[in-house]
Amino acid sequence: MTAKVHNRLQILPKLFMKEKCYYFHKIHYRTYYKVLFFGSDLISLKSLQRVNQFKKSENLIKQLDLVTANSSKNKTLIEKYAQMENIKLLQWPNLNINHNEYDIGVIVAFGHLIKDDILNKFPLGMVNVHPSLLPRWRGAAPIIHTLLHGDEIGGVSLMKIKPNIFDVGEIISQQEVPISKDIKLPELTEQLSDIGANMLVECLRTLPECLTKAKPQNEEGVTYAKKIHKEISEVRWSDMTSREVYNLYRAIYGLYPLTTKFRDKQMKLFHAFLIENDPEYTNKSVGSLEYCENTKAIRILCKDKRFIYFKTLRILGKREISALDFYNGYIKNVALDVRKSVIC
Repeated sequence: MTAKVHNRLQILPKLFMKEKCYYFHKIHYRTYYKVLFFGSDLISLKSLQRVNQFKKSENLIKQLDLVTANSSKNKTLIEKYAQMENIKLLQWPNLNINHNEYDIGVIVAFGHLIKDDILNKFPLGMVNVHPSLLPRWRGAAPIIHTLLHGDEIGGVSLMKIKPNIFDVGEIISQQEVPISKDIKLPELTEQLSDIGANMLVECLRTLPECLTKAKPQNEEGVTYAKKIHKEISEVRWSDMTSREVYNLYRAIYGLYPLTTKFRDKQMKLFHAFLIENDPEYTNKSVGSLEYCENTKAIRILCKDKRFIYFKTLRILGKREISALDFYNGYIKNVALDVRKSVIC
């Protein structure tokens, strides 16, 4: 009896692989696919729109439904779009979908771990659009960390999903993108979202062949883009160079303004910029704040003895004001010997 059970257990994986191969062979000749899209934010909305346009223009997608994780009564933009386009909405995690009900799952900025019980219901598996050149910047905030670390090259990866773990699946395709030294988070997000949406559509257009050409990720060069919090906005002048402060500004632009302390009050800093070939100011203390007449900006000295400049500022409890107004209100009437010792 034990031998029979053992033999059956050995046969099961073979039967599963045989069934999988049969499905791939069968689907190779299919003229349409059923797609379940997982997404919750503006990045995923762009991909859903592009896939839906592709569905309307070509006869390769027969069914397109959407999974969101929004538990609020207020509809998100992607949910409103789905309703407007008569795309069926499913609520995570209570999907109640059957095996083979959909051919493939698509994930874009969804943020929830996919387990075996879900993944195994898609005969072609699931694919994910990730805005970095994996294995660099696996994790929750790849675009932010791309900017934060001053990467000159970024990109988008389209990969297969592996169960119970984020961002380690085989790479279906990648596209490199040069990163401008002045581009900020919203602009780069928009650019990578467009590229990712196009890559996703191309994957769907070339199913199932594109999946068979996927390659494992490189084991070298792995970095992690951990989730960021509001505390990251506090500038550490004695620890950060002017470029590092500027990269932080670019990385969290639109999420949080840079913050610091001015005369024991919290101050927010806006419209930052650097000046190329700005000299070192070795005779000044790190954290020194002063008004620059040439640029009409407040400038603060960083670890590398170079300034970063800000066009507007706001003291906690006050309104945002120009650098000139800040100078007139907080610096101009202070005695010169005291003014020179102003440290953030």
